[in-house]
Amino acid sequence: MVKPNRNSTLAFALLGLIWQEPRSGYDLRKFFSSTPMISFSDSPGAIYPALHRLEQRGLVRGLVAEGLRRRRIFELTARGRAEFRRWQTQPVVRSDVVRNLDALMLRFAFMDQFAEKGAALRFLKAFHKELAAYIPSLRKYLKSNREYMPESGRLALENGIRAYETQLRWTKDAMATYGQTKGEG
Repeated sequence: MVKPNRNSTLAFALLGLIWQEPRSGYDLRKFFSSTPMISFSDSPGAIYPALHRLEQRGLVRGLVAEGLRRRRIFELTARGRAEFRRWQTQPVVRSDVVRNLDALMLRFAFMDQFAEKGAALRFLKAFHKELAAYIPSLRKYLKSNREYMPESGRLALENGIRAYETQLRWTKDAMATYGQTKGEG
């Protein structure tokens, strides 16, 4: 069994994209540079070593495709699909809300394609619950420390709180969308 949390968010982005369709390293670099996934590095120094690590771990397999240019096309192995599903279905926990919002959104982005029916709505409910529990602790911290904080620090914390509140509102809207359009419950 693959050890949990050994893969980076980039590795899971690669696994999800390769599961959508087999791709070369160049295809992945182009995808990252030309889509909203641009936050992932399109650098060959990031993509190719990550693909190599995934291949060494048996999560992807690179096949040589002949043509005008010789390219390696990567596809997911059964082990890669199992690891991706494990990652996608792990519980939403407070530490992910605090430190890994990007990874949570990546998990959610692939959910309708690769998780079982109802997984997206369950994910949203768990995400909403964790956000709703975390925001009051931030507000409490701000209230009890406001007078000791530099103004810039206070404003930065307020910005963070507002960002979490926006995420909370988004989860409500997303849950409503799933409840109305997917018939999930």
